[in-house]
Amino acid sequence: MKTALLLLLGGFLCGLHGAEGQDTPDLLSMITKLQSEVQALKAQLQSRVGFFAGYYTVPEQGNVGPFDTDYVIKYRKVVTNVGGGYDMTTGVFKAPARGLYVFHVSMFATYSPPPHAKVFLMKNQDILAELRDEGAADTHDSTTRVAVVTMEAGDSVYVRMEAQKYFYDYHGRFNSFSGFLISPSEPPAQA
Repeated sequence: MKTALLLLLGGFLCGLHGAEGQDTPDLLSMITKLQSEVQALKAQLQSRVGFFAGYYTVPEQGNVGPFDTDYVIKYRKVVTNVGGGYDMTTGVFKAPARGLYVFHVSMFATYSPPPHAKVFLMKNQDILAELRDEGAADTHDSTTRVAVVTMEAGDSVYVRMEAQKYFYDYHGRFNSFSGFLISPSEPPAQA
């Protein structure tokens, strides 16, 4: 990055030197503008955020739940965690940057035994989406939801299972939680 900036600056200065007889722009203000643009590009590169996690690890399989209270699902088979926003010990993704994000959750359930499956994709304390399997005629069901949402730095997204419900997983392949930053946005201007 520094090499590219030096080459750009060197080419710019050579262009200024060769432009005899023309008005020379304020060099300091142009350098300041270039530095600002380089900082903005660095911020964009550093704001890459994305994660993908499955529930079980490879040797595990079976029903998860039911629990007596609502349960935040802790997806432990973390495949990708660019930016470090997902915490597998809590099951919570915390937005490291303000911007527009996409989140995806998939759930798999078997028909027996009841009480079947019901989970919610949550942002902070608000429900973004609901996934459920409650009494289908077939024995295996899968459902998925996608949400596109604006996040502030520090906002949390997680998957919560309703009390007395369960889901089924096999080697982390059937239930997953993922998300990524589409585009960062600058904080609102302060008055």
